[in-house]
Amino acid sequence: MHFIRLLLVSIFIISISCSNPTKEVKEELKVSNWRALIVNDHGKEVPFYLQVEGEGKDQVWTIINGDERMRLDDSYYENDSLHIPLLIYEAEIIVKESDTTLKGQFLRKGAYRLPFIAEKGKAPRFVDYEKATVNYTGTYAVKLGETDAIGLFNQSGDYLTGTFLTATGDYRYLEGEVDGNKMFLSSFDGVHILRFEAELEGNRLLNGKMWSGQKSTKTWQGIKDNRAELPDPKTLTHLKEGYDKVSFTFQNEKGDTISLDDPKYQNKVVVIQIMGSWCPNCLDESKFMAPFYEKMKDKDFEVIGLSYERSEDPEVAYKRINRMKRKLNIGYDILYAGTPSKASESLPMLNKIMSFPTSIILDKKGEVREIHTGFSGPSTGHYYEEHISEFTSLVNNLLMEHETSK
Repeated sequence: MHFIRLLLVSIFIISISCSNPTKEVKEELKVSNWRALIVNDHGKEVPFYLQVEGEGKDQVWTIINGDERMRLDDSYYENDSLHIPLLIYEAEIIVKESDTTLKGQFLRKGAYRLPFIAEKGKAPRFVDYEKATVNYTGTYAVKLGETDAIGLFNQSGDYLTGTFLTATGDYRYLEGEVDGNKMFLSSFDGVHILRFEAELEGNRLLNGKMWSGQKSTKTWQGIKDNRAELPDPKTLTHLKEGYDKVSFTFQNEKGDTISLDDPKYQNKVVVIQIMGSWCPNCLDESKFMAPFYEKMKDKDFEVIGLSYERSEDPEVAYKRINRMKRKLNIGYDILYAGTPSKASESLPMLNKIMSFPTSIILDKKGEVREIHTGFSGPSTGHYYEEHISEFTSLVNNLLMEHETSK
């Protein structure tokens, strides 16, 4: 089957050329841009941009949301359909191809299927609306249903980007447009299918509606507030009274029992990363943690991941964990710790685990120095930068402790 032979475009249309190692002569690398969408059970379209490079099973898809580029390079054919696995998640897009249209389904394995369609060429993310009559740029105190959040938006002309930050994580990269005084934002990151609408009147966000996943909906509202705050993420999870340390024993893939008492973790600063391969915020944290670990691992520093997977079968769970480690170049150990619903039960010394990810930082004596709920990813701008700076500073300070007593 012949598929897409088009000029290279970056976000919209830019041409370049490169060599094809399978042929003796250089050919133009074929890349095309598409406007894609997934349709939820309410009939609401969740649009996003898609870039396709190459042909056949050698295609590389790149999903575009704002500044994020999600590269998908594991495509394969089964019967007459092209399958595009979505990063480390138990999800894929399955399509039949033509020169100008991709039609098929988004499959969340074990959960649901939704219609997927993509059309080639330049097009607005939503539709051609009226020119913006307001500017959403700023910080807002928001109520997403019953959840407190901070809305962060940046508008240039009719073009709008943003995210929502909550006590347990952020909504990652949202992109869209402004029509008069109404916003339209959307995102598809391989798992989350998100569409937001609202209106701006003065400094208030009104008539907000959010659609997520297959059929979930929420109303929301907000008010512009540069001092909007959320609960301190360092206070939400803590040791219960009567406990002074974190301890656990889990088996690795080989069946060996691993604990913090192992020599590998003694007299070192240790980060315990509570996570799951199904969790986009965990992916964001791991993208930071993996290179940080490589930089610090020879300085009495260790990371150990406790991954709570949606399968009770350790063999299935470790396949997902190992795929995550390969995709993100994670060099530290990650143990299967059970299913997400059992997380708090498996670590009884903690009052609760309310978010994936949650990180626990231990000093060289094994004492808990910080427990951080959630992760403010790169879409949150200065919140992300501040968190990374505080984390790095804490680790460096803990590494210097106890040196004089050696």
